[in-house]
Amino acid sequence: MTQARPDLRPLSSAGVTRAELPVRILQIGAGNFIRAFVDLMVHRANEAGVLRHGIAVLKVTPRPEHVTPRLAEQDGLFHVVLEGAGTTETTLVTAVREVVHAYADWDRCRALARGEELRFVVSNTTEAGIVFVDGDDLTASPPVSFPAKMTALLHERWRHFGGDPARGLSFLPCELNEDNGTTLRAMVLRHAARASTDPGFLHWVAEHCRFYDTIVDRIVPGLPEDEAAELRQSLGYDDRLIVRGESYGHWAIAGDPAIRDEFPLDRAGQPVEFLPDIRPYREKKVRVLNGAHTAMAAVGPLLGCRTVREAVAHPLAGAYVRQLVEDEVLPTLPGDRAELSRFAAAILDRFGNPVLRHELADIALNAIAKWRTRNLPVVLDAWRAGREAPLTLFALACLLAGYAGALGDLPVRDDDQAVPARIRDSFPAGDPEPWLAELFPALGWRGSLDQPQVTRLAAGTAVPLRALLAGDPARVLTGLLTSAPVSD
Repeated sequence: MTQARPDLRPLSSAGVTRAELPVRILQIGAGNFIRAFVDLMVHRANEAGVLRHGIAVLKVTPRPEHVTPRLAEQDGLFHVVLEGAGTTETTLVTAVREVVHAYADWDRCRALARGEELRFVVSNTTEAGIVFVDGDDLTASPPVSFPAKMTALLHERWRHFGGDPARGLSFLPCELNEDNGTTLRAMVLRHAARASTDPGFLHWVAEHCRFYDTIVDRIVPGLPEDEAAELRQSLGYDDRLIVRGESYGHWAIAGDPAIRDEFPLDRAGQPVEFLPDIRPYREKKVRVLNGAHTAMAAVGPLLGCRTVREAVAHPLAGAYVRQLVEDEVLPTLPGDRAELSRFAAAILDRFGNPVLRHELADIALNAIAKWRTRNLPVVLDAWRAGREAPLTLFALACLLAGYAGALGDLPVRDDDQAVPARIRDSFPAGDPEPWLAELFPALGWRGSLDQPQVTRLAAGTAVPLRALLAGDPARVLTGLLTSAPVSD
């Protein structure tokens, strides 16, 4: 743990005046994004008098990290700095009231689930979090997966309140999985059906808990230590959790319209939009912004780029990202092509924000799961239209070689340690195509691909993977950009 600066005030509730707030939100995760997005919006709505919601943060993965211990040390307090259009806005966020580690104190998590005032669950576990683990034990302390943990906590709440219909919770997942709320609901119901002998619990979840599909948008990179030190000095607080992000933000929420009255962030001027259907917006945003991020995080480090801004400014990496979006991503999206091009250009402009240092290594967390969610649909849609997507497959080849350690010491961070271990330990010395044909089903991609698609994906990914293993990545990419077909 970094030593506190003696010349700065410690950031804690002892030195900050804040109103009492009941815990009405369970928050799964404490990463940069969710703190600069959800927590900031809730704080501002509290300040505006629209809400009176405290947040309890739950760490639900066993992987060691520094954020949640520091958040507990700072009594849930931290600063958010938003930058954009020549303006800077700094806010001390006071909405977080408790921090709990599920693997250290599951009993406290269960107690929070019994809270009289509790109404909402928000989460950002990345695409790797919303996954069904067959045989997950709901009686464990805690269960393994995020959906199983939520099922166990809902069962605790159902039992405690005797199945009171008014005690159901509303879930607002911020993961980028397609139909994130609908998918999480299906997994929770599946766990509930398997684990509970009382059909009343399954009925209570199905009828009285609401799961909303959402899409979130704000670029929130990490903050280099030298810049964080300057900010701490200017603030006068020894805040070790300052978050900096772009001013732009958008949260689209779809589902039961009652959510607008229950969680009226828009009435506090927050960039929240309640929609009947977010699928068209979600598809466009995830494929362009998040898909480009994932591809960039796979390719950029091979060209010496460490940040998003460096990648879009790099002559080869920047050309790759622009051609990927224009020639392979946009043709898979419905709508006016000129409008889509303007949408993409605005996102690429956001990537170049000079005050944001967005580390590619941070984007690379759970990169294989992200590629499946963000980039694989582009490949499948291209195939259906009679096209290929070689630039998208190049990113997958780079990811797999990076996970295997075949291209040097590249950053590999995955919450599911079995994924990099499976890739690294089985990576072939010879032709990679048969290995790829076995790998995709082993990674659980059967739900996204039928057998002919598995075969085609293996063959298509093997081409750039062979080239990467045999030659210089820059030369391989240069040849690919020159030969890649231009879309209509």
